[in-house]
Amino acid sequence: MKRRDFLGYAVVTPLLTACGVGGSDSSSSGVPTAKALAAAAAGNGNAVFASGSNHSLSWNGSGNWFMDGAAFQFFGGEIHPARVPSQYWDHRIKMIKALGCNTISLYVMWNFHELSDGTFDFTSADKNIGHFIDLCAQNGMWVLLRPGPYVCAEWDFGGLPPRMLADPQFRDGSGNLQIRGNFPNYMAAVNKWNSALYNNVVKGRTLAAGGPIMLVAVENEYTSWSPDDGTYPNAIAQQWTALGYAEKFCVCDGWASGFKNNNITLPANTAYGMTADGSSAGNYVTAASNYEVGAFGAECYPGWICAWGDAKQTVHVGDFVNQVTSLTTAKCSFVLYVAHGGTNFGFTAGANGVSDSSCQPPMTSYDYGAPVSESGAANPNFYPIQGAYVANASYNVPFAGAPAGIAHINDGDIAAVAASQLSFSSLLSGMSLNIQNAQPQTLEAMALALNKNQPASAGVYPSGVAVYQTTLPAAGGNIKITFDRAPDYALAFVNGVRVPGAVLSTIANGALAATTSLTISNAAPNATLQIVCLPFGRVNYGAGGMNAEGKGLSGNVYANGAALANWSMTLSPLSASQIAALAFSSTAPAAGQPFFAKASISIATPQDMYIDMSAWGTGYVFVNGRNLGRYWPAAGPQTRLYCPGVWLNSGSNAIVVFEFTQGSAGSLSFYGSSALPQNITSPVSSAAVPPPVANTTYFLQNVNSGLYLDVLPAVAGSAYTYPGLQPLSAAASQGWTVTTDSYGNLKIANASSGTVLDVANNSSTAGSSVILYGANGGANQSWQASGVSTGIYTLTVKQSRLLLDVNGASKAATSISSSGSVANIVVNAADDPTQQWPFSQQWRLIPALVNNGVYTITSAISSLMLGSYQGGTAAGTRLGIAAASGGQEQQWRLTIASNGSWQLANIKSGLVMDVTGQQTANGTALEIWQGNGGANQQFALVPRADGVSYGIRGVQSGRVIDDNNSGTSPTSYGSSNVSAITLWDDNGGGNQSWKFTKVG
Repeated sequence: MKRRDFLGYAVVTPLLTACGVGGSDSSSSGVPTAKALAAAAAGNGNAVFASGSNHSLSWNGSGNWFMDGAAFQFFGGEIHPARVPSQYWDHRIKMIKALGCNTISLYVMWNFHELSDGTFDFTSADKNIGHFIDLCAQNGMWVLLRPGPYVCAEWDFGGLPPRMLADPQFRDGSGNLQIRGNFPNYMAAVNKWNSALYNNVVKGRTLAAGGPIMLVAVENEYTSWSPDDGTYPNAIAQQWTALGYAEKFCVCDGWASGFKNNNITLPANTAYGMTADGSSAGNYVTAASNYEVGAFGAECYPGWICAWGDAKQTVHVGDFVNQVTSLTTAKCSFVLYVAHGGTNFGFTAGANGVSDSSCQPPMTSYDYGAPVSESGAANPNFYPIQGAYVANASYNVPFAGAPAGIAHINDGDIAAVAASQLSFSSLLSGMSLNIQNAQPQTLEAMALALNKNQPASAGVYPSGVAVYQTTLPAAGGNIKITFDRAPDYALAFVNGVRVPGAVLSTIANGALAATTSLTISNAAPNATLQIVCLPFGRVNYGAGGMNAEGKGLSGNVYANGAALANWSMTLSPLSASQIAALAFSSTAPAAGQPFFAKASISIATPQDMYIDMSAWGTGYVFVNGRNLGRYWPAAGPQTRLYCPGVWLNSGSNAIVVFEFTQGSAGSLSFYGSSALPQNITSPVSSAAVPPPVANTTYFLQNVNSGLYLDVLPAVAGSAYTYPGLQPLSAAASQGWTVTTDSYGNLKIANASSGTVLDVANNSSTAGSSVILYGANGGANQSWQASGVSTGIYTLTVKQSRLLLDVNGASKAATSISSSGSVANIVVNAADDPTQQWPFSQQWRLIPALVNNGVYTITSAISSLMLGSYQGGTAAGTRLGIAAASGGQEQQWRLTIASNGSWQLANIKSGLVMDVTGQQTANGTALEIWQGNGGANQQFALVPRADGVSYGIRGVQSGRVIDDNNSGTSPTSYGSSNVSAITLWDDNGGGNQSWKFTKVG
């Protein structure tokens, strides 16, 4: 990637607290050239995993984390090994590390590892989770293990074995499914899973054993399940403890107060992770207060699920960068869900149940809008997320360059295969219907019967194609077919002829509409009815959908209201062995029937590719026996299937397409990219960044450190003054006034001294010091600002084309050495982002505020001003917005504290802005109160993307001041509050953004 592209992505918008500045310029002599500073420590308390010694994770009652006794912040990236070829595991881990992550979070899917005879496979290449964790360790990554037993994850049945749907031991006397609760038979099965996982994977890889596993998750999002069993999570933790696991647990629940509000026991030694509530720093405070344990964001979403029928894959950029910045600056620990999604190969995709009769299955690509794309490349949000975390982390994040990309074909490298070049095999002809029953049986029931007393090598998974056959009423004629529970995707045939009309389907999304019955016209007497089902994955979220699952035909099928009986049926699992055994010929398939089509392509050097299925209906593609997953181009948005190069051969490669609906073959074509349409929210671009506003005084905040450019004390024996980095004080010496010449070049003058940034000795050498010197118009005092993103720039000196930089990329405040030398702010050549982080060369220009200055505060989207409601002066008076009055009730004195936060004192009353009752929840009122120095009276000012306004964030709550009526109506408190001023989660909106104007 080109440097400018990289810089255009490296966007951050940190808080205006605990920060400092640096920068100097001069034309003089005798100033030392900078020398590289020693590298900063990797982090506070082993931020990066190192093998060879034991480690200990802990937390305190305030929710703060510690590793080996020192403060610890983790930034995790979720990845699912089951969705990635094992040959690419190391590459994907390295890509996640290049994001700045120090932790890998991973689901382990029970049904991916369980075999049909009840044993488990942890040794096959793509199922060797122990090897995956060892690769994490080799890459210096901590591990958060999420083994369920339920995982959700848009995975078939949420990772639970679908055999449970058919096995009567998992149902009560009324037939209700007994899963995800403290039920004896279910818990015995869970214990078998946990035991196998512990003994084959976890044991020997925990922190105490010198391994990287720091947390094991207990269940998943349990309060979203109903009814909750308050003892169930603790029972799972007790199983792990009995097995010998002696480390920390965590739960990953949707809500900060989920366990508390649902009276669920939090197991001992268990941290509290949030999914839905993980986006706001205020919720971390709430969770820590609720449980007095370590709190973290278990899932923060850089993208979102993409279902068949959606228009585009969502990719969050600017909006998510603000979230990452907010969480990182607040020293929160959190995980990206997902950092890399991979692919729903085979039949692994699940479904979200909209209701008992409809669902929304995810598409085959699990790209998710993650920073690392399906094929392992950087998505548009990769570098923005990287910049937001690395520049704001509580420790110096060790540089990790992205690995070389995985080779892929170029479009046109492989010739397309025309339909005329294919050979065919029929699905229905000669198929043995080997199961008979009065009622149709689900796929799960058929698989359970077929697997009985069979070795695992002969077992089948309850997916694929199910064929059901019975006889229609003797009278024939017009017949309406209805179902107790309609199949999610099926065709119907009468006497071998496909019934005209729509496919039977419960898929409802976008333009996709459910069709849950069919009409047969003029049926012959005693005609044969066949219903052929090609199900999607089982529901993975929600008790209603999961408890009602059963693929294929579940319950009775009716002809004009009368139940049909005497069914013959079979399950065709579409396994690799079945595909290999097919006989192909040039005979085209029977009209309207499902069929297999085969092609062969020759490849000199195997590389990743995408197979375009735009000319087909829906079905599955197999390459050299590997199931690439489902295609459904008419539903979209996905039209191409990812084929990893490691599954291809040098020479001949067999492609088999199982086409279900179209009735005729299409062509196959091959590409190097997915062509997946993306909905990029809040895209980041350097092209549209406006230049700094002339004659404006700014704070210059270094993006890497968050510190501010300031004037250092005079150095004994030196004729010059130096700039350096210091925490925010809002003193005049931290203000820098920008003026421009007719060519757009900048002069950057200190607001206190009037001297300007100057490269010492007119030097053009990299590493030369920047000092402060009287303005003389020299080229070494002339700077050009290049936009990186809104409010962020690189500053290039005209004379040498070198960039304003911080020596050694230090995050420390500048100090003067014993010798009196200062060489902290320098000029350097542009950093190579493949070799080091570039953020020390990026500067945020923030409109300056003055300590002890008096300001009005105006809504960013109206002319209404923030003040005490109706000019009240009594303690407890709420805040409101109103038209400008010119009165002191709308004026505020800003005073900065030693921690970089601000106190805002109302001029009329002398009372300070205060969060009522020290509360932290959304909707908490703001008032004026006697100053007491409490955290509920301290606020961080968050620069907004418009470059002129701020969010006002409560230090105690992590939430911002919000007007509940979009900032456009004066406040009125009464029976229905209008424009109430409260705390709320930060969304960057105009009703949460405020402009400060100095009075006088």
